[in-house]
Amino acid sequence: MKFCYTVCMKLTSQQLKLLGLSKSEVAVLNALREGQNTPLLVSKSTNISRSAIYEMLERLQKRGLIKRNIINGKKYWSQAKKNDLEQDLYETKKALFGIEDGVKEVHGASDSSVVIHRGGTAIRKLLRHMMTENKDQRLYGIQGNVVTVGWNKIFGIEGTNELNRHIKSNHIITEAILPEGWAEYQTRVMGKEWAKDFEGRMAMHHCIDNTYFEHGGQVFIFKNSLYLMAMNEEIIIEVRNSEIQKLILSMFRFIQNNSKKIDINEILRKLIAEQK
Repeated sequence: MKFCYTVCMKLTSQQLKLLGLSKSEVAVLNALREGQNTPLLVSKSTNISRSAIYEMLERLQKRGLIKRNIINGKKYWSQAKKNDLEQDLYETKKALFGIEDGVKEVHGASDSSVVIHRGGTAIRKLLRHMMTENKDQRLYGIQGNVVTVGWNKIFGIEGTNELNRHIKSNHIITEAILPEGWAEYQTRVMGKEWAKDFEGRMAMHHCIDNTYFEHGGQVFIFKNSLYLMAMNEEIIIEVRNSEIQKLILSMFRFIQNNSKKIDINEILRKLIAEQK
């Protein structure tokens, strides 16, 4: 009777079905949660034979639900921590759906998800997918003044130029908040070919005081997703949440309404002509 009461208090029948655990296995989990950390203590707590306890501990460990530690040659058991279990579950998800290394989904519910992309390989794949997924849309962007190093490290100059051509071929028009003199600096660092591939893909360049750009961060904002980027550190955080989207777009509109507008394409055409 005590065993049944413990099980019912800890897990519902729906949770039991979801986990695929027997009542005995749930009893072992409950005992570990209550601090019974050896097979002998678990056996006394659950009235299950010690030989059966050993078998269940092995099965639960293989599923990632519990962890084993050896202290002074003696085995101790405990329920897996949330982060341990999340990692084990995500490794299973990666295997099932072919998710590549460098990509980690942190949270997903209803219309919301947060995915972290790490490393050059994951970022290169993401950027190409990002521009294909958002074909014929508008891209709003903000970036600091020290991001070129990260872009060149991940893409190289030709890779960056190829991405600019990819953006243009997908008819994505960019509206960006950038430091004054950005086009001149980029052309000087990246060269004439960069200017030619970039010309025509940005609708408007919004300028505000340069003191707001002393960082290496970027934000890309599309209709249904936004990306917080630190290219120098090879990390992009992808966020899909309608309320956060509205917040960031509201901030962007405020800057739009309080900035100097520059025709960046006209500047680029002059720079290209000067280098002939």
